[in-house]
Parts: sequence; structure tokens; C-alpha cells
Amino acid sequence: MKSIKVAFFTEAGNKRGMGHLIRLYAIYQEFIANKIESIFFLDSDINYNYKYFDIQYFSWDNFSIHDKYDIIFIDSYEADIKIYNQISNLAKIGVYIDDFARLKYPKGIIINFAPDAKKLFYLYERKDKYCLFGLDYLPLRKNITDVENIRKKEQLFIMLGGADIKSLSLKIIQGLSSLKIQKIIVSNNKQIAKKLQKYPNVKVLFQPNDKELITCMAESSLAVSTASMSVYELAYLKTSTIILAISKNQEIGIRQFIKHKLAISFVDINSISWIEKLKDEICLNCSRKLQVNVNISGDGRKKIMKQVLKLCKKS
Repeated sequence: MKSIKVAFFTEAGNKRGMGHLIRLYAIYQEFIANKIESIFFLDSDINYNYKYFDIQYFSWDNFSIHDKYDIIFIDSYEADIKIYNQISNLAKIGVYIDDFARLKYPKGIIINFAPDAKKLFYLYERKDKYCLFGLDYLPLRKNITDVENIRKKEQLFIMLGGADIKSLSLKIIQGLSSLKIQKIIVSNNKQIAKKLQKYPNVKVLFQPNDKELITCMAESSLAVSTASMSVYELAYLKTSTIILAISKNQEIGIRQFIKHKLAISFVDINSISWIEKLKDEICLNCSRKLQVNVNISGDGRKKIMKQVLKLCKKS
């Protein structure tokens, strides 16, 4: 397998968050750990060198592929079908991370790790496509799956995406200021982080490293998160989560999260007095013995690599 060359393309940034970056990078690291030559490309208006040290930056606007790759992964809400077709034609195997049947993908492998992906996206199962559907293929990062025996604390963990694109952090902390429960909130904005620190019972994680971030996620008994990759990670860590949707594509996954006990409830940020509703949900669930879906194996990234390499051999 040492002769195989793999490329990964995705996006992140101020208006995009970090979900695509986190999940695709988890797969990339699995290939690297198995000594398979791989390179990671990121379209972003933020430099993530403080956390990721081996990223090549590019732009979808002038996308082109100069080297030859056996396998190309793409995880995007912005790349158009021309880019997908180009990848499909240039690589032995094109691998497309999907959330909601965004495009009519060309030949290759489609990965959708939502619990009901097979039921919702069965039309993909055609001869020129190979589908990896469901929680078995959830690509959790290794630092998440390495967590063991962390005792829960009575604290609330709040993470609103890598960019907090709806600027909800201050609104939520202000609205919950009367609650005495310890609140831990993630912020990558220096100015917002300083303002958050002024509130009582609040610990701000400013651009945290993975060890600090994941420890707080695992220790917390309750969380508030956008309906994103964070929900899957918190569910794996057995942290009960109240979800918020900040975009239409996130709204698609809400029912699945609740149905499969990946989250305990949903608060609509477009509703009247949503902060009060969130506060009520927190108060209600702080005193409950909550159940979280534990049917997540944690080896999804390994299964993805195994299946992709298997198909690459046949190509």
C-alpha cells in the first residue's frame, strides 16, 4: 500500500465552521498512521496552523489538480459538480463525504454517516457508485476514541461551531447568567472570549488544543451544541446534548439526532424567546438521569480506510 497516493480536499473558516475539516482530517490521520502517502488541502480564510501543522491551503475558485492521486477525498458544501467530475476522472477512486444528497455525484464512493442515511439516500445505490452509510462509518478523531474512564461533573459544555457564525455565544451566556451551574464555552474569537470571561461561573476555552477540549467535553454532564459533528463526538463521550441548528443543512439532521438518542432535545433559534426555552431545557435536564446512544463503535475512520483501499485495489 506504500505506493498509493491520496489527496483530501475540504473547507473551513469564519462562515463555514470546522466540521468538514475535523471529520476529514480524522480520516487523513488514519491513512498517515498506516504510512500511506497523503496530502491535505484546505480552502479557508483562517489559518489553522496553531492546531494543524501539515495543511496545504488552496481555493475552490481556482481549483486544479497537478499531481496524480490514486484516491481523492472531497468534503464540501461549496465545490460544484464540475470539480467532482474532475476528481472522478483523474483519480482511480473519488470519495465524496455527503450529508444531505447535495449533488448527483459521479462514479465513486459516497460516505454518509447519518444514522438513517441508507433509508434517506437509497437512490445512490447504483452500479457506478459504492455507498458507505450509517454510524459504522462515523469518522471520529483518534483523540476522541482514546478517551477512557473520565468521571462526569455537573457542568455545562457549550460549543457553537468553530466560527460561531450566528454570534450566539454572548447571547447564550448572558441568557444563562442566572444559572449557577459551571459553564464551559469554546471560542476562537479573541474579542468575544474576553467578553465571555467577565460572566460568573464561566470558563472560556480560547482556541483550545484537542486534549483540553476533549477532556472538557467528556467531563461535562450536559452540553449545548450546533447540529454538527460535535453532536456525534459528544454522544460517543456519553454527554447529553441540547442541539441548535444554525443552517438549513443542519435542520435536516435534527430528527435523526433525537430519534437515535444522539441528542436529547432541540431548541429553534428562530423561535420567540428561544433563550428562555434553552434555559428551561437546561434546568429540566440537569436533574435527569439521561441516556445517550452508545451504539457508536469509534472505528469508523478505520472502516472507511479499509473499504476505500479495498476498492482501490480492484480499480
